[in-house]
Amino acid sequence: MRAGSKKYAKFLNEIKLRIISGELKEGDFIPSENKISQHYGLSRPTVRKAIAELAMEGLIQTIPGKGSVILKTLHLELNVILLNLFWYLPSNEFPVIQMIVERFNKEHRHIQIRLITFTHSITPSIYASYRNINLHEQTPDLISLTNRFLHELNSEQMESILTPLTDLDMGTKEEVYRFLWKSNMKNEALFAVPITFSPVMLVFNKEIFDRAGLDYPNNCWTWSDFLDAASKLTERESESNAQYGFAFSPSFYRWPLFFLQEGGCFVQDDLAFPPLKEGNAGIQFILDLIYKHKVTPFLFRNSALSEQLFQRGKVGMIMSTYYFSESFMKNSFEWGICKFPGGTLDKSLAISTNVGISRECRHVDEARYFLEYLISEPIQAFIKANSTTIPALQQIAESTEFPPDAFSASSGSGYYSFMDTLHDVQVVNDLGLTYKQVADLSHALEMVWCRTDSFDQVWEHLNKIWIQPQLRR
Repeated sequence: MRAGSKKYAKFLNEIKLRIISGELKEGDFIPSENKISQHYGLSRPTVRKAIAELAMEGLIQTIPGKGSVILKTLHLELNVILLNLFWYLPSNEFPVIQMIVERFNKEHRHIQIRLITFTHSITPSIYASYRNINLHEQTPDLISLTNRFLHELNSEQMESILTPLTDLDMGTKEEVYRFLWKSNMKNEALFAVPITFSPVMLVFNKEIFDRAGLDYPNNCWTWSDFLDAASKLTERESESNAQYGFAFSPSFYRWPLFFLQEGGCFVQDDLAFPPLKEGNAGIQFILDLIYKHKVTPFLFRNSALSEQLFQRGKVGMIMSTYYFSESFMKNSFEWGICKFPGGTLDKSLAISTNVGISRECRHVDEARYFLEYLISEPIQAFIKANSTTIPALQQIAESTEFPPDAFSASSGSGYYSFMDTLHDVQVVNDLGLTYKQVADLSHALEMVWCRTDSFDQVWEHLNKIWIQPQLRR
């Protein structure tokens, strides 16, 4: 490997960052020549040349028989690199991100992260839109990517907004849950790193179950068990005062679970809305919950209302995620969480939070370093302890050695129930629909929820819009 190669430059830059940032301190030894060679894919002679270059710059000293040791760096001029991390609001995990950024800035002198919040009006979907407001120097270096943004970016030109993470070197990459990577890729290129995730779960109010004399839900529940409990928990004192057993959410990041559990498929052979074969039973089950059994209110467009009703103690169960359980910390009652009951198929749906590097970023190596920091074991353990979300790093998420302190403090129970969803789980972006297709489907389903159109009619209409023109080409 020649000295002028990208791998050679990558090694030098990373070692310098670790020295200047203070991560490697005076007296510390850098990895051995053999480890450097294996880790970076460099030949031994190239490694020796790189070490000699570091020694000439006064950063290290090679001691025969021992290795290369870090020297004092007080004489180095400290050029601080400032990176803007754009974080989307509202975000239930924003408090823990603030703590992580504060911790990073204290630990690193050479790189500082500035946290900038933004809302949907400045989304990366149209990332031209942030250029239209007067942000001056506050252009993004790093961007938080919700599932909605990932939908938008895949519909737009992801490559024009995010930097491909080629040769991203993370020792823990293989330890991140594999299913989280797919939604961050386009044309086999990786554009973002998953930080946290959550399956769609069943969240329940323990006090309401106790009053009804019912056993709490568990991970073995079926739709039949779920409906039975929802019926027994529903109480109507009057036309204007009711307690419901369940609150259905019309959000695309919730209801598709019913469709999937009955074998539904949104995309087949790269064509959206293929001829409807299965899944209709899942939609009918939703309609029966609303109109036949009357165990859930009709919430129509307000996808957040189910969580609000739950917080007020008006419903016994909701479909929600670990992200939203952060807001349950103010509840006056104890609650639990478990795998959502299985239908004909025992499938699960998940959402995730990811971070990518903007095309605008002028310090890509430093931005990559921060991504590696986010996915490192100490920070993933910090996330688990200080938020209610699930770390992307499997060994941290599943290990009882790293307790979910914040989750437990919120009067919640059942944290490790998510592990029962992992045998067949998809991130919502992997369902295959584009942002426009999701919007068209959500709009059309309003007629289904109102019972003015059947699901078959809506699906056939979407089939004609999206498939028939492609087949005629």
